[in-house]
Amino acid sequence: MQNTKTGKNENTRSIELDIEGMDCPACAMKIEKTVAKIQGIEEIKVNLGSESASIICKDGVSIDNVKSAIDKLGYKAKEPDNDEAEESADIERKKALKRLRTKIIVSVILSVIVGALGMKEHIGFLSDIPTDAANWISLPISTVVVFWCGSKFLKGFWIALKNKTADMDSLIAIGTLSAYIYSLATMLFPVISGVHDHTVYFESAAMIITFILLGNYLEANLKNKTQYAIKSLMNLQSKFATVLRNNEELQVPINKVKKEDIVIVKPGERIPVDGTVTEGLSTVDEAMITGESIPNEKIKDSEVTGGTINLNGYLKIKVDRVGKETFLSKIINLVKDAQKAKPKIQRLGDKVAAVFVPVVIVIALVTFSVWYFPIGQTFGYSLLKAVAVLIIACPCALGLATPIAVVLGVGRAAENKILFNNAEAIENVNKVDTIVFDKTGTLTNGKFEVTDVIPTDGIKDSNEILRLAASIENYSEHPIARAIVEHFKTYSSKNGNEELHKVNEFQITSGIGVEAKIGENTYKIGGANLINKEFSKEFDNSRELNNIYLFENNNLIGELKINDRIKEHAPQLIKKLKEQHYNVSVISGDSKYTTERIARELNISDYHYQVLPDKKQEIIEQMQKAGRNVAMIGDGINDAPSLSKADIGIAIGTGQDIAIQSADVILVKGELDNILSLLQISKKTIRIIKQNLFWAFFYNAAAIPLAAGVFVPYGISISPVMASMFMALSDVVTVLGNSLRLKYMELK
Repeated sequence: MQNTKTGKNENTRSIELDIEGMDCPACAMKIEKTVAKIQGIEEIKVNLGSESASIICKDGVSIDNVKSAIDKLGYKAKEPDNDEAEESADIERKKALKRLRTKIIVSVILSVIVGALGMKEHIGFLSDIPTDAANWISLPISTVVVFWCGSKFLKGFWIALKNKTADMDSLIAIGTLSAYIYSLATMLFPVISGVHDHTVYFESAAMIITFILLGNYLEANLKNKTQYAIKSLMNLQSKFATVLRNNEELQVPINKVKKEDIVIVKPGERIPVDGTVTEGLSTVDEAMITGESIPNEKIKDSEVTGGTINLNGYLKIKVDRVGKETFLSKIINLVKDAQKAKPKIQRLGDKVAAVFVPVVIVIALVTFSVWYFPIGQTFGYSLLKAVAVLIIACPCALGLATPIAVVLGVGRAAENKILFNNAEAIENVNKVDTIVFDKTGTLTNGKFEVTDVIPTDGIKDSNEILRLAASIENYSEHPIARAIVEHFKTYSSKNGNEELHKVNEFQITSGIGVEAKIGENTYKIGGANLINKEFSKEFDNSRELNNIYLFENNNLIGELKINDRIKEHAPQLIKKLKEQHYNVSVISGDSKYTTERIARELNISDYHYQVLPDKKQEIIEQMQKAGRNVAMIGDGINDAPSLSKADIGIAIGTGQDIAIQSADVILVKGELDNILSLLQISKKTIRIIKQNLFWAFFYNAAAIPLAAGVFVPYGISISPVMASMFMALSDVVTVLGNSLRLKYMELK
C-alpha cells in the first residue's frame, strides 16, 4: 500500500524524536547528515523550531542506534512515547530554563565586576587599583564566566571539531576563547601586547557569554510560547478514569484503561475516552472538539469523544478507543506532525545556513589579516575586529525564520479547529487559485426534508406513495432515505400510526437507487441517475430531475420533492472568495436541476452535476492541466479520490466523519467561515516567513561589514561586546518577535 501524500511504503516506519540542545540551523543539519549515514535511513527532517526529528526508515533499523548517533554529537534524543513522556519533557525544559537562569545571574554579576575593573579609571573608588592587580582579579572571575557559564558553547565547539563541522557554538567559542587566551597570554608574557599597560579583554569574553546567554534564554522562553496549541490540546486529556471492574468503581491512570472497559463519568467531569453510552442521559459540551457552543444530548448508544465535558447527567460509557487511537490524540499528532515538517520555502534558508558558518570563519580570518598586516593595527585591535565578526554573524535568525512561523501558524489554525496534515499544506494553500466545493454537506446542510408527495398513476394517493417509499427506504442508510422515513414517521404519528409494508429482496445499486419487492410487485426508487440509466426513453423530460421517483413494475407511480437547504454562511463565503479573485466551482452527484438551483442561488457559474465519485477526480485533473492550483473541499469520505487528487484536499466535517488520510487540511468545526480563516492564516504565515528570511539575510549582510570595521573611516565601529548584544537580540527581534504576530492575528 502506498500513501501518495507522504510516499511511505509498507516496509518502512516513522520515528519521531525530541532533541534537546540544538542552538542553530547548523546543529539541525549536523544531525541530519549524521543520521542519514545510518544504513536503512531513508529520510530525516530535523526541525529547530520544534526541537524534534521526523525519520523514515526501514523496519530493521534500531531506534537505539539512531538515538546513540545523535547523543554522540552532544545532543539528547528522546522518544515522545506517551503523555508521561510529554510531561517529563516539559519538566526537563523547565529545569533547563532554571539552570540557564542561574548561569545568567552568575554571569551578569561576574561580568559587571570584570567590566568595572576594565573601566576602573572612570570609577572613582576603583581608580587606585593597579592595572596588573585588576587584571589578576579579572582572570579567575572571567574564567568562571567563560568555562562554567559558557560551558555549553565550549562543549558544542569541541563536539563539532571532532565531527569536522562548525556551528553557532564554534563561532561563539572561537570568539570568546580568542579574547580570553590573548588576555591570559598578555598577562603571562607582557611583551605580546607591545604596550606598557598590558591591555586585556577579559570583559569582552565575559560580556559576550552573558549577552548570548540572555538571548538564548529569551529564545527558549519564546519557543515555549509557540507550543501553546499542543499544551492546550493536551490539557483536554484526562489523567485518570473511573472504571467499573467487578462491580467496583476504581480510579485508574488513563493509560491503564482498556477497550471494552465500562467508564463512569459523573456530572461536571471530563469524558476520558472515546466510547459509546451504555447507560444514562446527559448533555455534553463538545466545544473543545467541534467548536459548537450548544451542548449535545447523549442517550444510550450515543457516541462520545474524550476531552469533552459531561454537564448534568450520570453516564456509563463502553470504551471504543484508547491511547493514540482516540480522536483527541489524532488531533494532537496532526498538529505535532505539521509543526515538525518543513515547507519548501525553508530549503532556501537551509542551503544558506549550511555554508554560512565556514564562510564567516573565513571572513573573520580575512578581517584580522587586513587590519594587522596592510593597515598595521595592533594584534589586540585586529583580533577584536575578527571576534566581532564571529559573534555578530551567528545565523540563529536564519535558522528560526521558517520553523517558528510554521509552529505558530499551525498552532493558530488548531485554535480555530483547522488541522494541517503536513506543513507543506500551509504553503500550498497560499498558491490556490481555484476552489472546488462538493455540494451536499459542504455548501448545503446535508439534512434533507420531504416537501411534497405527488401521486402520478391516478390510483394511489399521496399517503400510500409515502408509505411505499418509506417501507423500501427504511433499509437504506442514505441521508435522503432517512429523510423519507422520518417524514413518514412524523406523518404517521399524526394520522393514525400506519405501519410500514413488509419488504423482500431489498437491493441497493450504489449511486443509482434501490430495488425491492412488496407482495407481488417490484419497486424501484431513485433520482436522476436511476432515470438516466433505466427509464431515459420513457421518462418525460419536462419533469424535474431533482425529485425522487417511485416505480411499480417499471411504471412511474409517484414522486417526492426533496430539499437540502444551503448553509447559512455559504452565500457570504462565496461572495468573499470571488472578491478575493478565486475561481469557484461546484461538483455534485445530484441532478442538473438541483445543482443549477444551488449554483444560481450562490452565484456560481461553473458547476458539474450527476458526477459519480470516481469521476470527480477527472474534473480536478482537467482543471490542473489548464494550469490551475486546485483546492477541493468535501465531506472527506465520499470525496476521498478527489481530495487526494487536488493540490490541496480540505475535509470539512466533525468528529469521526473526517477522512484524515485523504485530506491535507481538516476543518473539524465544519463551519464554512473556517475556509476564510484557513486562507488568511496561510497567507499571513507565508508572509511572515518571507519577512523573517528577508530580515535575517539583511541583518547578516549589514552586520558583518559593520563588525569587520568597514565603516571605521566614517567613525562607525562596534566592539565584540556590542556585537554579542546585536546577535542576541537579532533572532528575538527580527524573527521571534515578528512571528509572534501570528499568535495574536485577528481572523476576519
